[in-house]
Amino acid sequence: MLILLEHCPAAIAVVTVHGAVELPPELAAGGLDHSWVSAHHLCFSPEEMEQLCRSRGLAVTAERRPELCSELGGVPSLVASAVAVLRVASAAATTTGHSEPALEQVVGDYAHHRLSGLGEDARAIALKVAVMTTFTDADATEYVGGEASAEFLDQLGTVGLILGTFDGVQRRWSWPPAVREVVLGITRAHMPAWVDETLTRLARERRDADRHAEAAVYAAEARRWDVAARILDENWSRLVASDFEVLVRLLRAVPDSVTDEFPGLAAGKALFVNALTGHPLLDIEISSDPNELTCLGTEPDAAAALHIGTVQAIALRLAGNLREAGDRALAMVPLVESMLVHQPGEVTAQLPTLRLQWAIGMQLAGDLGQSTVQFEQAYRDALTPGSDYVVLNAAGSLAANWALSGDLTRADEWLSAGSRVDISVGYWDEMIRVAGRVGAALAHLDRLDAEGAAVELDRLGVPAAGEELWGLVAYAHTQYALTAGDAYAGLTVLHRIVDGHRRLLQDGSLSHVLLTAAEIDLHLALGHGNLARAVAETDTTGHPLVVVASARMELLTGNPEAARTVLKRISWPDSGWLRAHIEALLIEAGAWLLTDRDAAVRAWSRGTTLAEALGNRRVLMTVPADTRRELAHVSGAAVPENLAAEVFPLSVPETVLTAREREILLLLANGVARKDLAKTIYVSNNTVKTHLRRINVKLGTGNAVTALARAQELGLLS
Repeated sequence: MLILLEHCPAAIAVVTVHGAVELPPELAAGGLDHSWVSAHHLCFSPEEMEQLCRSRGLAVTAERRPELCSELGGVPSLVASAVAVLRVASAAATTTGHSEPALEQVVGDYAHHRLSGLGEDARAIALKVAVMTTFTDADATEYVGGEASAEFLDQLGTVGLILGTFDGVQRRWSWPPAVREVVLGITRAHMPAWVDETLTRLARERRDADRHAEAAVYAAEARRWDVAARILDENWSRLVASDFEVLVRLLRAVPDSVTDEFPGLAAGKALFVNALTGHPLLDIEISSDPNELTCLGTEPDAAAALHIGTVQAIALRLAGNLREAGDRALAMVPLVESMLVHQPGEVTAQLPTLRLQWAIGMQLAGDLGQSTVQFEQAYRDALTPGSDYVVLNAAGSLAANWALSGDLTRADEWLSAGSRVDISVGYWDEMIRVAGRVGAALAHLDRLDAEGAAVELDRLGVPAAGEELWGLVAYAHTQYALTAGDAYAGLTVLHRIVDGHRRLLQDGSLSHVLLTAAEIDLHLALGHGNLARAVAETDTTGHPLVVVASARMELLTGNPEAARTVLKRISWPDSGWLRAHIEALLIEAGAWLLTDRDAAVRAWSRGTTLAEALGNRRVLMTVPADTRRELAHVSGAAVPENLAAEVFPLSVPETVLTAREREILLLLANGVARKDLAKTIYVSNNTVKTHLRRINVKLGTGNAVTALARAQELGLLS
């Protein structure tokens, strides 16, 4: 009460009304300036619990604080007691991790003290209603009997054992979970058979009412592990989406001997509870041969292999082995397709989630074609109640795939599909929206809607260390910076994000391809021809995005024939990368402009026609403004109005050293003295002087020391 008055210094009076769920009519009608605060609004919220822990300097992890608030129900007196004892136990907890017994003692004392203050009848009711986590007056009457009247429940609420809320129609009561655990333990000690029988009944009724998380909890409390496991297995997608914390808690509780009978649960337990490290599932060999997997789909071990293979794919992905993860995920496809034909009953309700995980693995490995197929199948499989998180994730990921490849129409279709399920899906909500936001940002950019792209990028922010789609987020930021004419900012954010995720930057992965192409373009936009070439020469993938960036580098550094040669590495109509195809045509047009105007016009006309059909305006900005105007003039094809000047300059300087000049600089970099250069490379001192003079002219430097520094800066010595 004192705390309330401190926060409301203008209050004249604070009135507590026992048992009331709304302001009494006589007070409401009195014309008083008043505020009505119900009891449950005085409980601590997770945010307030976080603030309290910080202010008291408690050695409680950030993950544990909201859990602690939930366990204590936010009850002020219970929270105050817990905080007091945790402050004393903080030092011990920091070194030994054993603060929980002290907390259990606090909760135990709290529960016993309040039980002892009740009359005999009220205490008996408290012990019986402890079988239910939440209940109405009618529920209490049904499970406990007529003696569980609203009057007695009010008494339990008054002493702080249960918490009441009112929705305008009926009152609902709930236990602080930690308090209920103590009281239920007392009840079980006195009447074990009744407790287990009632919990089993509750599990059955909650299951029939589609309240699956509650049903599984009650079954586990009744030690009906088989029932709990079956509920978890049959409602996996719903529980992952809406009751993830409950699912993990139950997976910890269900014995391994039971989960082993349910391959999906065994896989889920390995993933969410055991964190996969060193798990035996990772050592089980599963064929990667499609024919063998198709045959396996007819056998009794198929379901186990399906889930084990998926866990292995996820483990490889989390370890940064993205290509191997994508291959393992792809291997699961013929297995499940065979199972759907020969033993569909063995394909569990987890299939949409499994397909989603395979698709993510394929996407991160750079196989957008296969990932798109699996995302679409996961989306269709998940169009049932309770699978919204799969629907949202799949739709957003498909939007990102199509936006990356350059098909804005399809990107829009999937963004629209995701928006039709525009609800919060709890634990995973922010995580599963990342791909869709990347897709939306890129689509906005391609239409030159900088404001819309900025909104999506603000929502994305800088990807956290655990964000799997970090490379896609970084790529979206770089494309915004290029379009906005701030390549330096783009290069800065690229390096910042890569430095935080370097372990996951595997050659050939989608992130590696996207960011290699982006870095080449950023250097070109800044006029750094040598650095752009140094990045291009590191690529071994031959991916269309990198090829088109490399061709642009050749064109802008004055090598149009080399640009055309680079472009011939790809069959562009078959590449599946529409945006890269357009850019290739525009680069080809620029490369032919001085030597074959007819070829330039053909390439330019095809490129601009395809860009117009796709609604892509940004792609035309990759052509320098002077080149764009000349190609438009010779072709007679009008260029869309209101384009910004350009992303890239008309030409990019590049310093080219001869093999001998580079050799001399490398020797200097490796510590060879200048006076020893001549005898090291078997030439005269005058020849060395000539080479050094030419090096200084090319690099714009005055001596060997500054030449060496400049060469390193330009990436000429890598």
